[in-house]
Amino acid sequence: MARKVMDRDDLTGTETIFHSHSNSDEYTVESRQDVSEIITGAKELRKDTCRNTPYGDGLTRVASIPMVMYAEWVKKGYTKDQKKMKQLLNSPDLRYFRTREGKV
Repeated sequence: MARKVMDRDDLTGTETIFHSHSNSDEYTVESRQDVSEIITGAKELRKDTCRNTPYGDGLTRVASIPMVMYAEWVKKGYTKDQKKMKQLLNSPDLRYFRTREGKV
């Protein structure tokens, strides 16, 4: 399998990689992102809240979602489904991206 980096964005930590499969006309395009800074930032913001911290008026940040993950959610239609978004944002699997304690 041949591998070639098609794009790299140092600002967001994203990388797009093209994989061509040997003996085939098939290929795969992979998107990945280094999320370590996003997790560190979310952890710092989370320190300022507890489960009982009230939501303010208007918009309240509840998470910092990596762009590659958000793009996948858009593709699957999740961002247009408020119930699904709440489920995702409250998921224990995504707790490291939460910027405040409590549930959405």
